[in-house]
Amino acid sequence: AYEIVISYNEMLVNAALLMFFLATASTDLLNESWKERPLPSNCVEAVSLAGSEAKSGIYRIRVLLDNWAHRPFYVYCLLDENGGDPWLLVQRRQGEDVDFYRNWTDYKNGFGNLATSFFIGLDKLNALTQVELNELQIELRDFEDTTKYANYESFAVADENEKYALNILGPYTGDAGDALLGYHDGQKFSTYDQDNDNWKGNCAQQYEAAWWYKSCDLSNLNGKYLKGAHENSTEGINWEPWRGSYYSLKYTHMAIRPKDRVQMRGQRW
Repeated sequence: AYEIVISYNEMLVNAALLMFFLATASTDLLNESWKERPLPSNCVEAVSLAGSEAKSGIYRIRVLLDNWAHRPFYVYCLLDENGGDPWLLVQRRQGEDVDFYRNWTDYKNGFGNLATSFFIGLDKLNALTQVELNELQIELRDFEDTTKYANYESFAVADENEKYALNILGPYTGDAGDALLGYHDGQKFSTYDQDNDNWKGNCAQQYEAAWWYKSCDLSNLNGKYLKGAHENSTEGINWEPWRGSYYSLKYTHMAIRPKDRVQMRGQRW
């Protein structure tokens, strides 16, 4: 009888422990529910949700595509100086802190520091431009602190199967000159270990960079960070129509924002 009482008491203890575990687990699951809360899908929504607290900086978003549903990521949102919708930076150069001469995997996934210099990653760039139509802003600044802009009405990047081909659907406006539409539009992305350009050599190796090279470039915003004038046309952060191939820029960024809240249609790929 003594053994039976002990066994019964052990059963009660085990049952109590089980109930405690289940209660704790339920609490943990509830605490994880934040992961399922709606997140903004771009910087326009992120800044809107921030309300009066909104400022340029780092925000967390989730792209509205099935294969990105559980893959939120951080982006840098830049408030528009003219009071328009905010921009989502996909590339920025403002110093020598980050090396941009990198391989295919690095450009696929992204690298750098969102607070300084970075490349968002080609997979993310494809996702962001697949879900809705985006316009592109390129800001360029030289070492005399003169700033120029190149704007493109619509912009998209294909997926990895198409080697992240550049698709500029809209016209150019701005004061920097067009260094994408007439030459780089439709080109596949190239790195030193993935040569997808039209040249017999490897443009990425020749320019020590990565870009949508043809044979080879009129723009090279992922080039080596140099300070102004230089002797080799294959070096530097260049925008041919403005400062030419022998001048490396001080600051650049590429930024996108939704143009129309509609699904992309009629893409080349």
